[in-house]
Parts: sequence; structure tokens; C-alpha cells
Amino acid sequence: MAKGIEAYEFRQRYRCSWHRVASEVGYCNSQSALRAARTWAKRSQAPWPLSKASKGACIYAARHHGMTWMQISRHYGQTIAAVQRCAYKWSRRYHREWPPR
Repeated sequence: MAKGIEAYEFRQRYRCSWHRVASEVGYCNSQSALRAARTWAKRSQAPWPLSKASKGACIYAARHHGMTWMQISRHYGQTIAAVQRCAYKWSRRYHREWPPR
């Protein structure tokens, strides 16, 4: 799989920073990851820029795609209870399944 599509899908799935995308996918900096994802999106006619998501939506999506509560809490610098509460409130507001599977 090309790194551009990996960067795009990682950002779309977890809605994390481009810095984190770069470190996870293997780019030397965030700008390289952003450029590669943008280039891939334009070539394949995928939505660009990716729509913004709220913190609750990002936490919910990260948990839904397999990140642990501990990893999420470390990423946001908050307690596990705080990130769970944020995701729970978002899931209730937008009528999503709880807990995310």
C-alpha cells in the first residue's frame, strides 16, 4: 500500500494530528504526510480536505477502530474517565452505539 493512502486513511480513521500520522506511517515530518495524503486524495478523487470532527467524535472513532482507552487518554493528556465521558456524551448526542465496538 502506498504511503499516501496510508496517511490519508490513518488521518480519516483516527482524526489525529498530522504529526502523529507522520510518525505512525513513517514520514520524516508532518508536512510530508499531509502532502502525500492530499496528492493521493486528489488523484483518486477522494474527499479533500477531510472534514473536521469534534473531540468526542475523534475519541469515539479511535476507540471504534481499536485504540485502547489508555492510548487515547495518553494522546489527549487526560484521564481514562475523562475521555470515556467525552466519547459517551458524543455518542448519546448523535445516537451512536455505546460502547463503541
